[in-house]
Amino acid sequence: MKNLLAIVLSAALVLVATPSLAVDDPVELTYGQVSGVELENGVTVFRGIPFAAPPVGDLRWRPPQPPTPWQGVRTADTFGPACVQGRAQLMSEDCLYLNVWTKADSADANLPVMVWIHGGGWSSGATASSTYDGFGFAEKNVVLVSVNYRMNAFGFMAHPALSAESARGVSGNYGILDHVAALEWVRDNVSGFGGDPGNVTIFGESAGGASIYALLATPLAKGLFHRAISESTWITPTNVAHLTRPNGFSDSAEERGRRAIADKLAELGDTTHDDLLEAMRAMTADDLMDMRFSVSLAEDGWVLPTSPAEIFRAGAHNVVPLLAGVNNGEGLMFVRPERTFATLDEQKQARLAEWGEHGRGLADHYLATTGAALYASEVDYNTDLWFARPNREILNAMSKTQANTFMYLFTRNLRDPSERAPHAMELRYVFQTLPDDASEADRRVSDQISDYWVAFATNGNPNRDGLPAWPGYDAELQAHQIIGAEVTQGTGFRRAELDAMDRYFAETYAGAKR
Repeated sequence: MKNLLAIVLSAALVLVATPSLAVDDPVELTYGQVSGVELENGVTVFRGIPFAAPPVGDLRWRPPQPPTPWQGVRTADTFGPACVQGRAQLMSEDCLYLNVWTKADSADANLPVMVWIHGGGWSSGATASSTYDGFGFAEKNVVLVSVNYRMNAFGFMAHPALSAESARGVSGNYGILDHVAALEWVRDNVSGFGGDPGNVTIFGESAGGASIYALLATPLAKGLFHRAISESTWITPTNVAHLTRPNGFSDSAEERGRRAIADKLAELGDTTHDDLLEAMRAMTADDLMDMRFSVSLAEDGWVLPTSPAEIFRAGAHNVVPLLAGVNNGEGLMFVRPERTFATLDEQKQARLAEWGEHGRGLADHYLATTGAALYASEVDYNTDLWFARPNREILNAMSKTQANTFMYLFTRNLRDPSERAPHAMELRYVFQTLPDDASEADRRVSDQISDYWVAFATNGNPNRDGLPAWPGYDAELQAHQIIGAEVTQGTGFRRAELDAMDRYFAETYAGAKR
């Protein structure tokens, strides 16, 4: 999963615009002053601003702590390192840095703020990726903030020993706590960049969309953001776990962490340690990356008081205008024709074994009836299971409130316009970071989708003059905007399939509680 979702960072993490000169007037922050770099068209970028203390040593596997104040003016001209992962040119445990792009000419500009959370399976990615350059948003008078956060075992591992040392008796969810800390930083400091701390939109894609899912659910983020955009919300059967007990799809989060640590320490020959926590914190980053460990949210009673599904069903989530959607071919990134099932019988046997007694209703929707349909059925299954189902979950929950709610379906494929849009395909359109040889049609799509995002961040509604009208979403009609070479509208996206999948999830969770 980690490798499939990885965003490969280039050796030269270039910006769309060329830096010209350092900003003369530093920005006063809570912990010190920073100066940025002026780009073209009046946009200024501030790279590598610390929003929390380095989570190293005794701070590994602890909630983020405030950064150490600094004296003088810190030159914010270099991205901070990526958080530890399998693929990066520059990475470190000391990685809790953010970046700001702004075109404001004064601290009184009160521009809308958008806070970007990158994807990568909670296992890879960084804000330094050229895909996420905030120049285009800044040109449209948005203050764009992008944040790094702990990933892999550093950001998502729970463990009984870590829970025992915690004053709240919990562990895990450190990456989500990093998001909360970054949003607190935005609240306290973004006005210095001309941003309005009362108009903050969080947005993210894939694992970043899963982080939006968690931020909508956690009471710790209440009041820290005012709108949310979730692109391809990535919530799988196994990346949400209960802290201490199995939930029907996964062992407990603590058990997953306990097993991973125990196996790795045994491999290292450390089976008689006097202090387990000391031994864990003495492990190198390479050791931890080599562990057999899969990331998940932890239903811990604090960050997530109950399961997100229960929070959304009860209407206990953070209520803000929501724009959420998927690409029509998400699964194309993860399913390869040469690696999928060879025969109908092979697919049937594997899927029925996976679904068990609660998944009988899925067969009618996801088992192919002809060999020619086998590959497409697996693409659809992956799309619905990992992305479309959780996307609809948050849309349905928010549509039952008074908050504006909108859904999109993205269909444009930059590499092959005749094919469906795979996972992550919308990113370069949203950020207006298309390659130089992109067609005029693709540039029109990019202008349009970024305009929708900016309108939503500004007013909580993507509709504005000059853009095709976008209908609101409700759980009954499920109207959505189809964004591609042309903009149209649809209703009830894969309703029967997702209804069956919702029943499968509900019955599995209920069975685990009995």
